[in-house]
Amino acid sequence: MITIKKLQSLKTGTRQRKIVSLLKGFETDCLDRFNSDTEFLIGIAHVSKDLESLDPGEKNRIASLVNQFESNKPSPLECDAIVRFCNSLRHILLRNMNSEPAEWDLIVPGDRESVSGQRDIMDFYLYLDDLRSPFNVGAIFRTAESFGVKEILLSEDTASPFHRRALRSAMGAVSIVPYRIVPASRLPDLPLFCLELGGTPLDSFTFPSGGILVVGSEEVGVSPYLLERTQRSLGRVSIPLGGLKGSLNVAVAAGIVLQRWYSTQSA
Repeated sequence: MITIKKLQSLKTGTRQRKIVSLLKGFETDCLDRFNSDTEFLIGIAHVSKDLESLDPGEKNRIASLVNQFESNKPSPLECDAIVRFCNSLRHILLRNMNSEPAEWDLIVPGDRESVSGQRDIMDFYLYLDDLRSPFNVGAIFRTAESFGVKEILLSEDTASPFHRRALRSAMGAVSIVPYRIVPASRLPDLPLFCLELGGTPLDSFTFPSGGILVVGSEEVGVSPYLLERTQRSLGRVSIPLGGLKGSLNVAVAAGIVLQRWYSTQSA
């Protein structure tokens, strides 16, 4: 591992990138329950507050963090405090570098832990009707994995779950939740409902014990063919909104409905 003296000798930009990398290493080690060298961590933090690229506000913020950490110095096994300190310091430096991370770059504890046993699997199917954004497709896979979806059905024009952005936002869920490409005309003969404006409010909707939830395109919504089919089955469910926009990101909206469906059947 690099020494504090060697760290101080690096050029400013290289030093800052190296500090960010070291802090990320401390975070992941703590999350994996490895002991942390808190004295070395404090040394890194002192080097960081002297970076020439920082403005006075950033230096003061780092100094405050370091003082608080030193005053209440945790033991090497107090992982939560160490992780929070490293995370705060690392993101100050990333903002200064104009290198703030995307959602999939974040270190999410739950995504690093292996869950014992098996996931709940309900008789829930999800049909993605021409979703164009790989990020949204991946995010929906991640949510579907959490809320018992048995299988995700994709229209022929939905973005591939193997697109690099879909894989990144799915955070591994593409390898957990089964999926297949199915034309709308060949959907399984199951109760069918869609997430769309103008339907039954979420709180009043009667969810089936099993069936297919149709989620439509970000741009044009659910196709007329599927709107007609859902109307002959369970109809539409809508999320009441109080904002000026009058709409939600499709992955967010799907997550709200899936959570409600799961909660009605798993209680």
